[in-house]
Amino acid sequence: MARAAIDWTRLDPDLRRMARCGFSIKRQARKLNLSERSIKKRRAELGLIKKSVAQESTCYAP
Repeated sequence: MARAAIDWTRLDPDLRRMARCGFSIKRQARKLNLSERSIKKRRAELGLIKKSVAQESTCYAP
């Protein structure tokens, strides 16, 4: 049985807002009724994935 496609244009603003508020991927998935995997992939596409502390501290900033 085929699955309906996800309408990301409708969900992207909510996803961005939740990411700004600091919601976890698990919490976003529950609120949007989607899988954690799809939320994680979409956040990566939108550039909403947080850098790890190790990456931030090793970056050179003049």
